[in-house]
Amino acid sequence: MKTIRIFVACSSLTWLMLAPASAAAAELPDGTIVHLRLVSPITSELTKAGDSIRFVVDSDVVIDGAVVIARKTEAVGTVVAARNTSRTGLRQHAKLSFAFIQTTAVDRQSIRLRTPNGYGQVNLDRGGYHHDLQWATEGDVFDALVAGDYVFQLR
Repeated sequence: MKTIRIFVACSSLTWLMLAPASAAAAELPDGTIVHLRLVSPITSELTKAGDSIRFVVDSDVVIDGAVVIARKTEAVGTVVAARNTSRTGLRQHAKLSFAFIQTTAVDRQSIRLRTPNGYGQVNLDRGGYHHDLQWATEGDVFDALVAGDYVFQLR
């Protein structure tokens, strides 16, 4: 009888140990801020509309205590407009604008990104200083927003 009780107790403990851990769902809501750092400089002189821009995530995005987008994860953007006055010969201010496209979560989900303003793009404007050229340097940090809601299974 003692052997049966030990067997039942051991098999119950084994069942508990082998049972899958319950995973909680966490939501990455639309509008969550993602800090992105530019990987290499861009200028209105050397870029053109449609060029791809590389960023890296500057700090972890954490939801319910778990990292859902890790620091140093690559992100992509695109040049929307680039105009350099020295190329056109016109006395207009130089223009450089870009948009964020996407990054990747730790579970390999593609996360769409957007700009915080209502224009859908980041418009660089260095004002009257060097108005013949617009630029952003390697290491400049920009705020992007998550576009849409995403669900993650946390363990």
